[in-house]
Amino acid sequence: MDTISFNTAQQQLLDLPIPIHIALDGPFKSGKTTVAVARMMQISAHCNPFQRLLVLVPQLSLAEKYRQAVRDAQFPAGNPPTITTLAGLSRQFIQLYWPFIQGSAGFSSIGSRPTFLNMETAQYFMEQVCQPFLDKKYFLEIRIDRARLFSQILDTMNKAALVGYALEETALRLKAAWTGENIREKHYEQSQECALAFRAFCLQNNVLDYSLQVELFRHFILQDVSLQKEFFVPYAFLIADNLEEDVPILHDLILSLNEHIPSMLFINDQHAGYRSFLGADATSAARLATICQQHFTFSEQFNMAEDVKAFNMSLIRCIQRKETHQFPTAAQAAYTLQNLPFYPDMVDAVCQTILQLVKDQHESPGQIAVLSPYLPDSLKFALTQKLSAMGIPFISTRPSRTLADESITRTMLVFAKAAHPNWNLSIQVEELRLAIMTIFPKCDILRAALLAENSLTDGNRLLPFTDIPAFTRERISHQIGNQYNELIQWIEDYRHKQEPLPLDIFLSQLFGEKLAQPGFGLHEDVDKAAVLNNLIRSMHDFRTTFTALAETQQVDVNQMYMQTLQNGLLPSRHPLWNDEMDAVLISPAFTFLMKNRSVKYQFWLDIGSMGWWERLDQPLTHPHVLNRNWQMEKRWTDTEEYQANQAALARLVKGLLERCENHIYLYAVGLNQAGINQSSPLLSAMQLFLKRMRGANNHA
Repeated sequence: MDTISFNTAQQQLLDLPIPIHIALDGPFKSGKTTVAVARMMQISAHCNPFQRLLVLVPQLSLAEKYRQAVRDAQFPAGNPPTITTLAGLSRQFIQLYWPFIQGSAGFSSIGSRPTFLNMETAQYFMEQVCQPFLDKKYFLEIRIDRARLFSQILDTMNKAALVGYALEETALRLKAAWTGENIREKHYEQSQECALAFRAFCLQNNVLDYSLQVELFRHFILQDVSLQKEFFVPYAFLIADNLEEDVPILHDLILSLNEHIPSMLFINDQHAGYRSFLGADATSAARLATICQQHFTFSEQFNMAEDVKAFNMSLIRCIQRKETHQFPTAAQAAYTLQNLPFYPDMVDAVCQTILQLVKDQHESPGQIAVLSPYLPDSLKFALTQKLSAMGIPFISTRPSRTLADESITRTMLVFAKAAHPNWNLSIQVEELRLAIMTIFPKCDILRAALLAENSLTDGNRLLPFTDIPAFTRERISHQIGNQYNELIQWIEDYRHKQEPLPLDIFLSQLFGEKLAQPGFGLHEDVDKAAVLNNLIRSMHDFRTTFTALAETQQVDVNQMYMQTLQNGLLPSRHPLWNDEMDAVLISPAFTFLMKNRSVKYQFWLDIGSMGWWERLDQPLTHPHVLNRNWQMEKRWTDTEEYQANQAALARLVKGLLERCENHIYLYAVGLNQAGINQSSPLLSAMQLFLKRMRGANNHA
């Protein structure tokens, strides 16, 4: 482990005795997690064999620095720290005390083990439960696809568990705040009815979605002091990082452990709370400071240019419409603003600038993030096509995009159908054409169509290239044909194996042995490889959850997954983005923030879009109303919506700029993708910034 030099404030914290409660806050990049890792090593060196250290984070991706430290050869010997999340604690508790919980919680199948669901498997069961309600015309007036409908119902269940109110109160809370048309109140009641039916299904079948896991943990651990003491008896030390991104019931739990755990370190990021739409509550987290004997605030931010800091402060004041008497002229060097007439011009300008940074200035692609409020298919396609042509690696991520929407998913399923004729799933010419273009990047749409039309036979059998008429082979080209033959031969060899493999293992082998090899489209394609990795992990989770059910119903679990996927499945995981990938990130702005990483260069696209400011309409849930800080007798009016959007924009901009080390490129477009003139509070704030800057320069 590298030797780290600590500043005065960091060293003062590390010099404190171990049995003490400490509250630490500060902005991003102020060294909070670095000093927490050092504190973890201090504690681990003093732990006796009967003492454990518990490290809590909101999501496991935020625990990487702690995990790296534990893997280091210099980490003290002994019991390694337990690094986990609320979900991890809940599952561990339920597995340990399941015989006790099962009868008390109302589960029907006494004696059998629980089945834990993730986002994807919960959607599968939610669809089964909701179908009778949909047949009765529930949610008829709501124009969203099924995956998002089910995910919003699951979200209301999660909010009830994480905030700490009864699931039966959900519709009442939402209706009490609603000021629009009465039809929405009916949808709230229908959503709650579906949620309660799903909860009854879970209790009947010993399956636990995330909300039920957390609710059981909350109920038993907070209400039974002896049980709580027994479960946490190994832990004499606690470090809780990014508490502002965690949920109220976790804060309740930590407060209840105040007397049982003598050493605690609480870490908060100032002005954060980006996971509030998932139930995070910075106000609730602030309560933990009241049980601390020592309080620290780190103010020095590392690896952040002074001009970016100045731009950050100035732009935030413009968003908030606060007057300023001193306007730092250094802010001018932090950004480049381009006003362009049309959307394609913006895409061209962004890609050309990235090319200059990578090719001319030799910057790492992994130090570049391209951010927009949303990432529609057309924008993603335009950016990725140009970056691919330039030879610049990239990875894109969009949580709202279903797995079935990805071209690589549809491609892999085509070849899975061809390799498993016993499924009796036909292949369409159009999907085979897409698969050919994805796998063979030099194959244009005309050649791909010819190859698809002439090689597909018997519904799902693919003929080798040599079986295609000679004059057609000449039009397609033998280079593409030879590669296609390699793929078909691999599939034929697989079909003649005695036992078919599980779908996730089949796709892993197909990717590793053939499609990732030189000459094929997935060779060195970071973006598609990341999506494929998610797909394979999704299949594995589904198979391990549903194998027993599939055997009972005499159905192939692979076919169950294929059907679920085609119905629309929101992934529970999203493509990873880390230092090893060295690829440009293309992402919605909030998704980038939740990755909690900094880059040298950020590109903000279409700052005139209202998507930077306004909240997506969620007809069945509400992140602000389903919150512990909301008063049930209040109405959610346009005033509250405006204030919430203003606060969210300021938090978003500040968070982005704190995660930019060198320079920001901003793009304003005269006409958006629909050909409409547009403006937004972010663009207005930037215009006010420029006006104030001109005034400051005139008085200089």
